[in-house]
Amino acid sequence: MATAGTTVGGRYQLIRVIGAGGMSTVWLAMDETLGKQWAVKEIRLSDDPAEREIITSSLVAEANLIKRFDHVAIPRIVDLVDEGGTLYVVMDYVEGRSLESLLSSEGPQAEEDVVDWAIQLCDVLDYLHQLDPPIVYCDLKPSNVMLRPDGTMRLIDFGIARPEGSAHEAEQAGRRLGTKGYAAPEQYGGSGIDRRCDVFSLGATAYALLTGTRPTPDAGELAPLRQVRPELSVGIERVVTRAMAADPSDRYAGAAEMAYALERYKVDDDVHRRGLARKWHAFTGVLVAAATCLVLGLSTWVARNIVLEGDFDHWMQVADQSVDQGEASAAYARAATILPADTRPYDGLFRLYREDGVFTSEEEEQFEQVVMPNLAALRSDARSWSAFAFETGKLYWYYYDNTDGTGPTGNAGYARMRAASRWMHEASEGDFDESDLATAYADIADFACDIVPRIDEGSDAGLYAPHFERLRALVAQMEGSGNAVMRLDAAGLALDALRAYPRKFRADGISREDMLELVTRADALAASVVPTSDQQDADQARIAASAQQASTSVSNAFIDVGRMGD
Repeated sequence: MATAGTTVGGRYQLIRVIGAGGMSTVWLAMDETLGKQWAVKEIRLSDDPAEREIITSSLVAEANLIKRFDHVAIPRIVDLVDEGGTLYVVMDYVEGRSLESLLSSEGPQAEEDVVDWAIQLCDVLDYLHQLDPPIVYCDLKPSNVMLRPDGTMRLIDFGIARPEGSAHEAEQAGRRLGTKGYAAPEQYGGSGIDRRCDVFSLGATAYALLTGTRPTPDAGELAPLRQVRPELSVGIERVVTRAMAADPSDRYAGAAEMAYALERYKVDDDVHRRGLARKWHAFTGVLVAAATCLVLGLSTWVARNIVLEGDFDHWMQVADQSVDQGEASAAYARAATILPADTRPYDGLFRLYREDGVFTSEEEEQFEQVVMPNLAALRSDARSWSAFAFETGKLYWYYYDNTDGTGPTGNAGYARMRAASRWMHEASEGDFDESDLATAYADIADFACDIVPRIDEGSDAGLYAPHFERLRALVAQMEGSGNAVMRLDAAGLALDALRAYPRKFRADGISREDMLELVTRADALAASVVPTSDQQDADQARIAASAQQASTSVSNAFIDVGRMGD
């Protein structure tokens, strides 16, 4: 084993041990060439040439795989050094501790923290699953997840990650196929793997973090979450149970769907309790109604109502003609249960939610109750589903009840973009009239959600030019739109970016002239709107002020301090 002060590869000076395992020791090292800290894993290779070759080829394959990745939660492998029978793997240093270390020292973790971590892990897993070809991580467990001091996750050790659908030839090559207990059963079953393996492992990891019980192979069937910790919610138990289903077809279809469930697990929990109450009230109501019918002999009346219950057109007519929003939304919801693949009831709900310019959390809850049971039916028609996903994305993007004070229009807040992002990504994958616009929204949301950690990591170079082009295309597209909310939002997005990132745009090759042209077009786009509400008046005034500030920021970005006074 190396000692502190040793320099490997002619440049990496080992400072201190920061981790250790059966075959390896991890050092904090200083790059004497770049003056940068790295983590260096020291791996003691076997004297057996065959075993040595397996380990070396595995590490080379892992390094080559990670070169393809571009995600803030995936540390890079930057160098491999072989010195005298010891292999050194140089990678990004991640400050923090593993979730396994946290679990060992503190025991079961708070439900809210575990949900937040799991959503972050869903994001990086979904990134891997969307690559071409999709990559399945295969080894998610607490020891492979690092928690940084700022609460963000890093996923480490890609030694057994592989393309989706690949078989288990790696097992014959001597490579492990995941940690039993955390690995999905099919990883040892001889069939091809897919993204649902990662869903299982994330569920098992959440189970361990919530209960303190590690799902080891000899543990037998795991007790339900709430049997171990009764204070946990029904909602989180349902999410984890589904994720860990033995049959892959019973799990979430992928990390994105699991994240969706995790983001709403408390809503689902409340919905579950209210559903039980509704069933009880419905049951007692049926008994009373039956008794009344028997007494009054109103069999004809009962039959008529049974017919109406199944009459889609009837409930659509009730909804369209009602002046009471609550009655109308309930009727649309009833129509959706009769023909779940028909998008007309949802179109009606969209209109209701947009009427006052705010999509409230209560309306979101109602919408989820209507949509979630019908997802499979809605997805049956790919084109219709894409259009539906786009309308849902716009509902969140423009109208979601934001708490940051920006209002329903203007500069879309982070929460609204994040909520809209999944729907926009769904829409962008389809073939429908506005798929290009959906793609633009999805990309803009990704930029907004990722850029701050990218800046912190110093990995944001090259992201600004594509973002500028997307904003320019969005403004151009909105110049032909008659929707005031969308026009104001596009103008606000462009101007806020030009205020915040003019030097970044310049560094990515965007000229001063192009930036000022976009300022002018965005300002004109907002000025052309005829406001129909106090909110739109306020947004238009804010955007006018923002245009002046953006022009100043762009001009200042092209002043080089070293040349002032020449």
